[in-house]
Amino acid sequence: MLRHKCYLKQKSSERMTILIKPATKYNIPDLARIHLASKLAAETGIIDAAFLTAKTIEEYQEKWVGFLAAEDSQQDLLFSDDEAVGLISYGQLRTAPAGTSKIRPLYSAEIFAIYIHPDHFKKGYGQMLLKHAVTQLKAQKHQSLCLWALDKNKNACGFYEKMGAQRVGKQFVEMGPTKVKEVCYAWRDISVIS
Repeated sequence: MLRHKCYLKQKSSERMTILIKPATKYNIPDLARIHLASKLAAETGIIDAAFLTAKTIEEYQEKWVGFLAAEDSQQDLLFSDDEAVGLISYGQLRTAPAGTSKIRPLYSAEIFAIYIHPDHFKKGYGQMLLKHAVTQLKAQKHQSLCLWALDKNKNACGFYEKMGAQRVGKQFVEMGPTKVKEVCYAWRDISVIS
């Protein structure tokens, strides 16, 4: 089983153990909890409030049963001192930006989801998860990567730009009664994410 382990120093003298490992069916409650809490924190004011708050933890658990069953992706959890606080899902490209060739696409891999529990925002966990996924994708011979984010999610967009991504496309999707713009961020060379 693949694991990444590191230690972070807190402001006090205590060390925090960070572990990233593959998610299993036993982690579905954690995956759903992180996904739902992160979406509520990040998408309030962007997505219709009634639609956003109508989603239940059980619905997210059902989603993660399906995500874990997908053979074309990997789902990993980040643990901080044995508490699951972040997740990432990645794999073979599914949704290429408009105008790219289906025969010779510019990007071979995609991040499908990256969520951090809001109690743990701004601690560097998103960066750890992204770097972890890049390491795994490089081992699978991927050299490029893209992902989709809500255009109005300024924190996420700022993070991807800080990590060296370029905006390369957009699309409009319906989320409940709201039509929102998603933007595609991409890295032509994932070795810049290190």
